[in-house]
Amino acid sequence: MQVISKTLLIVNIFLLISIWVFVGLKYAGLPDIIPTHFDGGSGINGYDHKKTIWFLPAIATFVFLVLISITRDVNSPLLHVPTSFRNKKSMKLFAYSILFPLLLVFGDVVLESVWIAEGRIKALSNLFFVFLGLFFIVLAANLLIMIKKGKNDIVQR
Repeated sequence: MQVISKTLLIVNIFLLISIWVFVGLKYAGLPDIIPTHFDGGSGINGYDHKKTIWFLPAIATFVFLVLISITRDVNSPLLHVPTSFRNKKSMKLFAYSILFPLLLVFGDVVLESVWIAEGRIKALSNLFFVFLGLFFIVLAANLLIMIKKGKNDIVQR
């Protein structure tokens, strides 16, 4: 479990850095107005100044820092997790596994937003929905594990 957590952390750091580097490399060449909002069918329904492209890496970094910070104090009263889940190994696996598909979603939206602005594609691809689905699957799996451990905590009392 520790190897998986470390691998996920390294991959997540790489993804976050890649998002920032990609935006940094592409920013100067973007048109002044870029797509910034998409409807449920992947079509564009909002545009804004190109500087708004920096919001996605900033939000991704904020989420990254929040999820990394929960692994620091597993006994925080702000965490509502089963007692048996309150250990560094479980919290790291939870945080890093949730972070991975989230960073894939952020990275995909940044990448495809730039490609749309450059005229390479017309709308978000289905890959966005694949990554979003992966996020919900990982979240559901973690919640099921927590519910099971929570029931075990109640039985042991």
